[in-house]
Amino acid sequence: MIYMTAGPDPIRIKITWQEPAMMQIGKAGVSDSIVEEAKRLLKRHQYIKVRILRSAFEGSNKLELMKLLCERSGAAFAGVRGNTAVIYRTRASRAE
Repeated sequence: MIYMTAGPDPIRIKITWQEPAMMQIGKAGVSDSIVEEAKRLLKRHQYIKVRILRSAFEGSNKLELMKLLCERSGAAFAGVRGNTAVIYRTRASRAE
């Protein structure tokens, strides 16, 4: 029997890196609509891959953008590769 912990699942993170990006952050940055879309996707998929377009970098860097998205959507940051990041929300954090 396998028990789910509150932490990230390294296998799911590896699988998510191989999948296409589920959402993109564009020149509008981390807007309310982006946050709502991230919440909706996290509720359904738990792990999502986010692509950050170059036009989103005005005045900030990719780590700041991802930190802001994670704070506003209730997600945790798994990692970044280039202009692509993986975020997740565990079942334990969904109940909050």
